Amino acid sequence: MRLLRYLRGYVTLLVEGRSLERFINMAVSRGIKLWDVTSLGSNRMLLRVRVGAVGALRHIARRTDSRFSIREKRGLFFWLWRVRRRKALCGGALFFLAALYLFFSFIWAVEVSGTRKIDPAAVRRAATAAGLKPGVARWRVNEKDVEQHLKEQFPTIAWVGVEVRGGKATVRIAEKRLPAPVPSSPAHIVARKAGLIKELLVLEGQPLVKEGDTVLAGQVLISGEVVPGGGESGIVPGRLRYTRAKGIVRARVWYEGYGEAFLVERGERVGRSVTVRVMRIAGREFKIQGPERVPYARYRVRVTAKRPLKWRNFGAPVELINKEFTELVPYEIRRTKTEALRLAEKRAWDALRPSLPAEGRILSKKYAVVPSGRRETVRIRLKVEVLEDIGQLQEFKRP
Repeated sequence: MRLLRYLRGYVTLLVEGRSLERFINMAVSRGIKLWDVTSLGSNRMLLRVRVGAVGALRHIARRTDSRFSIREKRGLFFWLWRVRRRKALCGGALFFLAALYLFFSFIWAVEVSGTRKIDPAAVRRAATAAGLKPGVARWRVNEKDVEQHLKEQFPTIAWVGVEVRGGKATVRIAEKRLPAPVPSSPAHIVARKAGLIKELLVLEGQPLVKEGDTVLAGQVLISGEVVPGGGESGIVPGRLRYTRAKGIVRARVWYEGYGEAFLVERGERVGRSVTVRVMRIAGREFKIQGPERVPYARYRVRVTAKRPLKWRNFGAPVELINKEFTELVPYEIRRTKTEALRLAEKRAWDALRPSLPAEGRILSKKYAVVPSGRRETVRIRLKVEVLEDIGQLQEFKRP
């Protein structure tokens, strides 16, 4: 509605008279639309009306003993009428629009996104060969031809799209996810750690251990050197066959952790802090902010300094130094024997847990009190039995 009114043109009128209500009623009864009617008192008001209705309002004003004057003119026609006398401004605006249109009719930048292994510079060179390059007119670029050319040049591309917006062209690429190459060199399965063999499943290779055996770290469990008739019972002479061993070797592995707690624990905790800012000039220090004295009996300090007037290897002998003083508050905690045991068990478990394998299964946990020479100290030893796969590949070269 506002756009239509602007295109047709409208004016703002100041109407004066004693019969303003009658003026409005007569205008509305004749189908004249008025809007933004604002009263300025008992005998004055402002209103807006389309340009074509001004003539009809003159007859209504005579009949109602009113008068009006035009205060503002709005619309495309009035704007064109005003600017027709400013030919230089019109010419400049038209030239600017033409230059803007011409500027965005050419491609000035080519961007490549989505590449992981493909070199973006190589993609730009291939796009240039297909006609997509900085400085080329947009109507001379065929996005489909560029996409097809890139697919032919780079077989590892799964999808490619070319989008041109303004003076920028974007080449979006999705690469194929190729399966990782399968190693073909021969390998043994060896023990990562010591343990007691609980389960043994051989998929490829020759087993050198059996369930119930105790093995050490680095010991070969499943050999990649296969001898017909050979195995954990011994090797029979014959022709060797080399393979990449496959299998699962689960073993019972034991872990130990220690934790301790004090019946009476004394120490220092961090309390409040205060910062002192100092400016050092030629070896002399001038305090900028902070207390005159450190308000804590015991504290620790952290000092940071920077030189704000430094450029490359040159700089004025001025340093800004921050000294942060943190209060150290002494504390004392008293625990019962039961509380100390629980805390020591928790600390033993917290210390041991990071070393446990994520895929392992805990079979048992055993806590034991370790004798201590100090009466106020409680020590706990935690022993955890875990069932886990201890096998790992170890490649070897054929003799």
